[in-house]
Amino acid sequence: MFEWHLIRTKSGKERKVRERLDSELSELFLPLFKIRTRRRGKLVDQIVPLFPCYLFGQFDVESQYRRVRYTPGIREVLSAGGELLVVPRNIIEDLKQRCTGGPVEIPQKPLTCGERVRVVEGPFRGIDAVFEGYLPGSERVRILLSSFSNFGPRVILSSSSIAERAEY
Repeated sequence: MFEWHLIRTKSGKERKVRERLDSELSELFLPLFKIRTRRRGKLVDQIVPLFPCYLFGQFDVESQYRRVRYTPGIREVLSAGGELLVVPRNIIEDLKQRCTGGPVEIPQKPLTCGERVRVVEGPFRGIDAVFEGYLPGSERVRILLSSFSNFGPRVILSSSSIAERAEY
């Protein structure tokens, strides 16, 4: 019987395992997630697995388990008490629905006036500040540096130069 199972892969091998098993299984599903990461001081978009080291596979345990289990890059097919765990179809359908437009994206919450931030790049790196507002043009913001006796001078920076206090 074809059921959905959770396949645990070696770190960073999710896509390679998906390629290897694509023609073998009736269906594979690797939900992806779009995040913004800092690379060489710049914010860049990156597509990563929503569940690192895991992908979902629909296969018949009787006839395909050994092929799946011993595919290079796979650590295990999740089980409990000696029995393979089955992922309910409604969970897979819900995940697929969330991924219909491509990778899952969580919109970044815009900063609000008065919110505490920290400068994360540039000459003021590491200094706490208070967000004052966005400026017209290409992603610039105005902040008040707060590390200089109460509130210090106003500074204009690229919005990628600051982070919410919870992020650093």
